[in-house]
Amino acid sequence: MGKFRHPGPGFFPFGLAVILAVLALALILQSRGREEGPAPFWPERTWLRPLLGGVIFLLYAISLGYLGFILTTFFFLVVWMWVIERIRWATIITISTAVTAVLYFIFEYFLEVPLPTGLWS
Repeated sequence: MGKFRHPGPGFFPFGLAVILAVLALALILQSRGREEGPAPFWPERTWLRPLLGGVIFLLYAISLGYLGFILTTFFFLVVWMWVIERIRWATIITISTAVTAVLYFIFEYFLEVPLPTGLWS
């Protein structure tokens, strides 16, 4: 973890773990006074959106090498906002285009990181 004035590489993860533990303890203490009935074993369809999110991320990772960064990221954002966020199509297309363009320029021109080209090569 390093010294107090010269933190090492383990300081940041340790600090995040301490913050997470304090926040978890605060949530536990906050919920102790509430009287609720037992929670159902399988809550009604609360598992569906996280499952879809995981599938969308998996498809993004698999198709990144085949379709390239630009096309895959654009489609990922469109599908994510359509399935998970459920917002209007005009907003979906605008945000997906802008985020894909900004990420492309940041990685390609500023950081000079080669991105997968896929179909564009």
